[in-house]
Amino acid sequence: MSENSQIPTVLVLGASPRISLSIARSLQRRNIRVEVATFQPEEPNLHSGAVGQFHRLPGRQKNDEGLRKALIALLREKQFDLILPAGDPALAAIAEYYDDLTPLVRVGTPVPSVVERVLNKSLTLETAQQCGIQVPFTCTVNSQDELESAASRLPFPIVVKPGKKGAAAFRALYAKNLLELRTLLKRNKWESVLLQEFCPGVGVGVEILMHEGRCVAQFQHRRLKEAPVTGGVAILAIAEESDPALLQNSVTLLRALQWEGPAMVEYRVDPKTGKSVLMEVNGRFWGSVSFPISAGIDFPLYYWQLLHGEIPSVPNGYQAGKRWRWTPGYIDRIYSVISRSSGSLYAKPSLTRELFSSVGDLSPFIKEALWSWSDPVPFFAELGRMLWGFVGTFFKAGMRKLASRKVQSYVGIYARLEPQARSRYVEFRMKAVFGMTRNGHGSGPPAENVRSVLFVCYGNLMRSPMAEAMLRHELLKLGVGDVSVRSAGVHAVRGRQAHMWAQAVSRELGMPLDAHRAQPTTSNLIASSDLILAMDYENLAELETRYPEGRGRIFLLSRYADGPLCNREIPDPYFGDIETTRRCYAVLGGCIEKLAQELNLSRSRKEVPLAH
Repeated sequence: MSENSQIPTVLVLGASPRISLSIARSLQRRNIRVEVATFQPEEPNLHSGAVGQFHRLPGRQKNDEGLRKALIALLREKQFDLILPAGDPALAAIAEYYDDLTPLVRVGTPVPSVVERVLNKSLTLETAQQCGIQVPFTCTVNSQDELESAASRLPFPIVVKPGKKGAAAFRALYAKNLLELRTLLKRNKWESVLLQEFCPGVGVGVEILMHEGRCVAQFQHRRLKEAPVTGGVAILAIAEESDPALLQNSVTLLRALQWEGPAMVEYRVDPKTGKSVLMEVNGRFWGSVSFPISAGIDFPLYYWQLLHGEIPSVPNGYQAGKRWRWTPGYIDRIYSVISRSSGSLYAKPSLTRELFSSVGDLSPFIKEALWSWSDPVPFFAELGRMLWGFVGTFFKAGMRKLASRKVQSYVGIYARLEPQARSRYVEFRMKAVFGMTRNGHGSGPPAENVRSVLFVCYGNLMRSPMAEAMLRHELLKLGVGDVSVRSAGVHAVRGRQAHMWAQAVSRELGMPLDAHRAQPTTSNLIASSDLILAMDYENLAELETRYPEGRGRIFLLSRYADGPLCNREIPDPYFGDIETTRRCYAVLGGCIEKLAQELNLSRSRKEVPLAH
């Protein structure tokens, strides 16, 4: 136990205030100490009387051990009694480290194979179909090629969602036709997206606590309003009497998934026909968990009791008709109504009607998600973050009007970078603007000491695999056989094939990439490479901040270019066309030829005997 062995202590992993604070406040009322930890840079530091201590852990990066080691060290130091996830990223992390965590702490999730069935939306919907539950048409695409293959089967309009929970998230987007969908996917570098049939209706959540295959507690709410107005999270909801059919379907599905613990099964119900369609399962405490607690169903407490061998005293009913509101989200909704483009398949509501209805919706008699008279700081902190976010949005909108398309792309790259890599990216970009880039090759490892070269780009689909193939080809021609050559991507999805344009142009060059399969960068790859060559400043910034041990071995490939191209970026042709790819590969060819000559020359010099 932490600090006081007489007080059981829970670690909540994830700092989403609506979830983490609801759990903390629930358990604190029973004198159960709660601490919160997060590994997500975008999540805030939580300051609340219900949170004993807040911990910030390293970010979770692919094939990186930092978070796992830090989490294990924290568990050993504090000797927590139980760990609970607050959000899908936390659920995914706990599942990944499950075998390391179970000897140290009670883990408030099912085993990883069961968690995967819920995090992977396709598996969830497949199981639901097997149970006879109505689901929307759904398919996952990982590339433009896969989109074209699936195009004839898509029932437009289509909703675009993240392919897997716990991965990089974005708000649901909508496409009315194939052209709109192609534009959406070309504009964004998502690893995987879920394309789902649009289902009209209102959102209904059936919240359940499962234990040993039976429903211990249940609650149902209906969404009255969502944020943004195009559809998203609940910001105004009402408690309803349980629908027997929805409850039965939900329990049947969770049993089929072998789920144990809390879950919210989400449906879209068409009020005109009464038809219900399953949308997803949230396999952890959900964003509106404070709602059932206020209505009399204390899910966090009951779950804690079950995990400790106690039998919870669950009331037979709850306050149907009670309303719940998340005020910062409500403000976000109003902003989305004010913004010009609705981005939805529904007509955008009238701003006048929206403002008029807000008078009643913001009533102090409606349960507020975060408000507590004894603990008011979290409410004002989140409200302040929301308002500050609007200021930033207005500023960005103004800058977009003033800035060129190229500057806008730089800002977009900066925004998607991990916080620790941003300053390095700005440094590289500013040096390029003022002509301060390095222009020689002497600052790297001596060429005669280079026995392994690693090329790195974004997804290991176009630039880096071609650079790998080109260097292998050049070294073979020169008779240099002691250099291993590999490629990887900072954001690569393991096993993906080279892009179709990369394959086409590589065949033209006589170095086909048909057999290439993408792989992500790892600490082992970096450690075992004498020379690491990135394609652009984004790759360079991420490599240097993720793998500081590689400093002195990480450079731009264009350091081997001549003239004005030296130490400049080699742009990603992914969003261009086949001609863009040909031009990119011409630049790669020039750099690779010079690199191969340096490697060959250094070996020739070593073979020349010294004169006496």
